[in-house]
Amino acid sequence: MKRTLPLTALFLSSSLMLTPSVLAEEVESGATQATSTQTVKATETTEALTPIPSAIQKTMDRLFTLQPELKKLNIITSGSREGSQLFLIGLSDRPEEEIEKEDMSAYLEFDRHTGDLLSFNIQATAWASEKLPSRQLAQDTAERFLMEWFGTEGRKQFGKSTRYSDSSSAARNEDGSIVSWRTRSVEFPLLLNGIPIENKGVRLDVDSFGHITNYSYNLVDVDTTKIPKPDTALPIEEVIKNMTTADSILLNYVKEQPRKDSEDTKTKRVLRYDLDSRYIHAQTGKKVLNTWPKLTETKTVLHPKGQTLVARSEEEVKQLLAKLFDINSATGTVRIDQPIDFPWEKESPYLYYQFYTEDGQVSAYMRTDKKTGQVYSASLLTNEEQKKQSARITEEQAFTVARDFLETYADSSTTELELQQEIFEEPEIPSWVDKSKLPEMTDDLKGKYQFDFTKLHQGIPVRDHNYQVDIDKQTGRVVAFSLSASSEKTELPDSRNIVTKEEALATLIKHRTPLELKYIWPLYMDQQAPAPLLIYAWDNLNESGYVDALTGDYIKEPIDQEDE
Repeated sequence: MKRTLPLTALFLSSSLMLTPSVLAEEVESGATQATSTQTVKATETTEALTPIPSAIQKTMDRLFTLQPELKKLNIITSGSREGSQLFLIGLSDRPEEEIEKEDMSAYLEFDRHTGDLLSFNIQATAWASEKLPSRQLAQDTAERFLMEWFGTEGRKQFGKSTRYSDSSSAARNEDGSIVSWRTRSVEFPLLLNGIPIENKGVRLDVDSFGHITNYSYNLVDVDTTKIPKPDTALPIEEVIKNMTTADSILLNYVKEQPRKDSEDTKTKRVLRYDLDSRYIHAQTGKKVLNTWPKLTETKTVLHPKGQTLVARSEEEVKQLLAKLFDINSATGTVRIDQPIDFPWEKESPYLYYQFYTEDGQVSAYMRTDKKTGQVYSASLLTNEEQKKQSARITEEQAFTVARDFLETYADSSTTELELQQEIFEEPEIPSWVDKSKLPEMTDDLKGKYQFDFTKLHQGIPVRDHNYQVDIDKQTGRVVAFSLSASSEKTELPDSRNIVTKEEALATLIKHRTPLELKYIWPLYMDQQAPAPLLIYAWDNLNESGYVDALTGDYIKEPIDQEDE
C-alpha cells in the first residue's frame, strides 16, 4: 500500500537563474500567464518564457492570496530543467535587464505534474531589519500560514512546531552601506503513525514584520507496509538500562557560554560530561550506525617552540606567503578582503587577505588578528593539473612535516594533541540502493593530505582548541594551516578529582527529558531508503544540558537567545 507524504525540499537559492525548456506537451491549451485575475503580469521577455501549466497557475493564485505582495512582481524566468519534475518560476519587480537593481524578488518551485507548491523564497529590501523575530511571533505566523495553506484536516499530518533556529543574510550596496535580514525558522515534522520523522516536514522562515520569507515542502510515495510499527519498540526503561556504558557519555573541556544577564562576567573553561547523541534503534536497543567514514584518534606528543607568525600590512602578508608557500617567483598583488559584518554581532577580530598572481595560476589567503597581526590561518591554491599526478610522498612523511610545523607554531601550552583521521572503509551497500546511480568515488582532498588535531589536557580533548595542517602530496610542503585563535589564558580545571562517568550518566538521564520515539530515513549517497527506521532519540532541539565534572551538578544550557 502506498500513500503520499510531504517531505522537506531544498530552498531555492536567491541567485538561481532558470533555463526555460519546451513543455508544450504538458501544458493545457489556452493556459497562459494571463488566464487569471491573480496572475502575475508578464514582462517584455514573455516570448522567452515557458507557458505555465494550468495546475501550477491555480496554485500560484492561491499563493498570491496569502502572499499578496507577489502579485506586483514580473515573471522573469519560467521553465524546467531537462529530466526534472520541478517547474521553476522567477519573479522580480524589475525587468530581467535591470535585475541587479531589484528591490523585491521571489523564486517559486512546483511539481510540474501535480502543480503542488514545493518551495518559495522571497527577498525584499523593504523587509530588511536587524531585529530577530521572537519565537512567539515566528510560531504564530508559521502556524497560521500552515492552517490556511493545508486546511484543518491537512494540518493534522504534521506535528507541533520545532526548531526555532535563526538565520541571517546581508548585501552590500554600491555606496558601501549594508542591508541585512534576519529570520527565525519554524519546522513542522511530518507524522507517521503519530510519530515525527526527523528532519522531514514543512519549514517556514519568518521575519520580524511577520512575513513568510521561505517555505519548503515536497511529495514522495511511501510503501506503508514496510513502516515499522510503534508497538515493536523496546520499553524506554530497557533502552536506558542498556545505555549505561562508558561509551554513552563524553568528557571534554569546552568554553562556557556567557549568560545574557551577566555580560561583564568572563567566560571560563569547564570540564563537562555530555550524552552521546547518536540514535538508538528502537527494536534492538543498539546505537544506529551511520555510513560516515570511521574516525580514528591517535595521540601525539609535541615539544612546542611557541613561535608566532605575524603580518601587519599587505606587504608583510605578501612576504610571509612567499616564505610559507615558496612562491617567491610569483608576481601578484595582495588586497584586504572585507566580508560583511552583521550589525548585531561583535566586530570581527580578524583581517582577511587575498593574493592573486598576474597569470591567475596561483592564489593564496590569510587570516590575521586585527590588532596584533598574528596569523591564524593561510592557504595556497594552484592550478588543477598538478593535483592529478600521483603522490610523491607517503602519508607518514606528510604527517612528520605537519607535526614539525605545529611544534614550531602551536600555542606553547599545547604539549599533547589528538589526531583525528577518517578511515574510509568500503561500507556494505544496502539492498535498496540502485548501484547504477551511484556517483564515481573520488578523493575529495585531491592533491593533499589533511591532518586535524585537537589539544589534549591531562589526556582530555579541549574541543575549542584545534589545529589543521594540509601537506601537498607532490612537494611535501605545507599548503594550508589553521592555528587555534583561542585567547583563553586561564588554567584548565584539574581532572584528577571529578565525578565518575556512571554518576554523571545517572544525573543526565534524571534531568533530561525522556527518550522520544522518532523515525529517521536512511540515506546512502543521495539515495533514500524505501522505509524509515524507528529510533529513540534525546530532545536536543528544545533542551540541552551537561554535567559539571567537578561538582556533579546538571547545568541547563539555553537553546537560543530568548532562553538566556
